[in-house]
Parts: sequence; structure tokens; C-alpha cells
Amino acid sequence: MYFNRYLLIRYVSALFFFTNTYWLVSLLMSGSSLFLIPLTLMIIILFSVAEQIKILDKHTNEARYTKCCFAILLIANVLLVSLSFSPSSFTRLYPFLINQVNSQVLVLSILVTGILLSGVVLYRLFQIKNNNDKHYKRIQSYEEVVHS
Repeated sequence: MYFNRYLLIRYVSALFFFTNTYWLVSLLMSGSSLFLIPLTLMIIILFSVAEQIKILDKHTNEARYTKCCFAILLIANVLLVSLSFSPSSFTRLYPFLINQVNSQVLVLSILVTGILLSGVVLYRLFQIKNNNDKHYKRIQSYEEVVHS
């Protein structure tokens, strides 16, 4: 049951990891030197994944690396949104896309979704840390029934 407390966080971590993998591969195929951005983000996500694996064995409500990871992802997405408005930055960050309105809308949609998901995960981590999440309340109810 403790596993479910972090389920959304695991799914969002996987989504961010594979989104950055796609961006990394696209940058490498384009010959861009900016491949270090998604590579760095992927490494940061791996620290969070490692912590999530540890949490499977040791039930805790403190996920320090995961919180730090999603704060960094939130900041990175905000920075990428601001850089994406500049035509020269957009072309350097996404050389595999044509610098058109449709491409910019697509990229901004993905980045804004990333910002929202990071915010949701950070809020969920706050709830878990303070034992205010729904899953914890279910666990408490279950334990009361089992121990009565």
C-alpha cells in the first residue's frame, strides 16, 4: 500500500525521462552541442528513480532527491519556455524542428505540461511528507481494521 503513495511520481518520472531521451537523441542526430541539457536532466531523474527504488523497501515519507529533481525540472522547463520565445534560441535548442508557429506551440505545450506536472509532483511530495495524502489515510484505516 505504501507503494501507491509514490505511483504518480514514478509515472511522471518515466514520462520526463523518455521525453528527455527523445530530445537527447534528436539533438545528437542533429549534431547539436546542446545535447548536454537533456543528458543532465536524465541523470538528475535517475537519482530520483534510485530513491524511488529505495523507498520500495524502506517506507518513508521523505523523498529528498525526488523533491530536488522535480524542483530542478520545474526551473529547467521555465527557463526553456523563456528561451523558446527567441528565434535563435529556439533553433539551437530544437534544430530538428522548423522555426514556425506550429513548432513553437508544440514545444511550449510540452514545456508548460512539464511545468504543471512538476508542480503537481512537488505538491504530492509535500502532501506525502506531511502525511496528508489520500493513500496514507487509506493505510491508516486499513491498519486500524487489521489491528482491531
